[in-house]
Amino acid sequence: MAQETSAVVVKPGKMELREFSLPTIGPEDALLRVEMVSICGSDRHHFVGGAYGVFPKILGHELVGFVEKIGEQAAAAYGVQTGDRIVVEPYIPCWRCRYCATGYYQLCPNRRIYGVNISCETPPYLWGAYGQYMYIAAGSRVHKIGRHVSPQAATLSSVIGNGVRWIVTKGKLRPGEAVAIVGPGALGIASTIVASVVGAAAIVVVGRTTDETRLQFARECGATSCIPVEQSRRSIADEVREICGGELPRLSVDASGTTEGITTALSLVRPAGTCVISGATGALTPINTDAIVRGEIQVLGGLGQSWDVEAAVKIIESGRYPIEKMVGRTYPLAEAELALKHFIHQPQDYIRIGLNIQ
Repeated sequence: MAQETSAVVVKPGKMELREFSLPTIGPEDALLRVEMVSICGSDRHHFVGGAYGVFPKILGHELVGFVEKIGEQAAAAYGVQTGDRIVVEPYIPCWRCRYCATGYYQLCPNRRIYGVNISCETPPYLWGAYGQYMYIAAGSRVHKIGRHVSPQAATLSSVIGNGVRWIVTKGKLRPGEAVAIVGPGALGIASTIVASVVGAAAIVVVGRTTDETRLQFARECGATSCIPVEQSRRSIADEVREICGGELPRLSVDASGTTEGITTALSLVRPAGTCVISGATGALTPINTDAIVRGEIQVLGGLGQSWDVEAAVKIIESGRYPIEKMVGRTYPLAEAELALKHFIHQPQDYIRIGLNIQ
């Protein structure tokens, strides 16, 4: 039986290469030959334990590859065939619960997530993209992507999908409006790109002085103004208000995953506005609820990219934005642990690091 190699997290903080037999593909299944996978910020947590604490497992849920094998029913459901280049969303919906039925499949109580919460001891084993092949289960969300797109950009389809969800689906940003985005990491850049696509009049990205390279990249991706908080001589709210013509934006987004970032994002939205919080801090976060009440501010949580990756793929395929630059360095699969540790210990070096499988 044919074999493949994957990088397996065998215990917290320890990874090794293992060989697996390629699975038999049934009528509803598919097998992906992985081209590239990018290291998500959450992979850092899942490598050392994370919320799920599942070991051993194969990480990897931001990916692009080619259909190696596919069952007849899966081919009809996904509209793809052998040889097609595709991206696969992280969540595997059950399609039976109330959340899947109403478009919130990222909240499915039965959810399985590629590269996150399924052990590689669970048949057919290949549940993550840190490997030469990945199994695609029935009910997955699969999208074709053009061969002209760089693998670096293609791996970020779900990341850009997050931006679509927070800026458009949740935030309902309209052309000509302003938006404030806190945090110039991958998710903040994704939000910036989508705000630019929508036609925002002002896109203000807030970061730190140490984020100058990222803030410059945000400008390349459509930001009209960038503010390093340490360099501001007055309150960030006053600076944003002036940039936006004397009034704070109706929409702000926290993509920082920090208590300080959430507090800042809440301060940058005008009364009756909306603040989308997409960054998880991993801890209790004190916030000024009086300001929320008195300003009748709508605070929304943002998780995942359900039904928003279709739009993300179109944005990526347009080539309008240098999305591929987010993946600043790639490693071979054999150096997956080195790549992950680089990302953990020197996060300022790159927004994303990729594993080049092909």
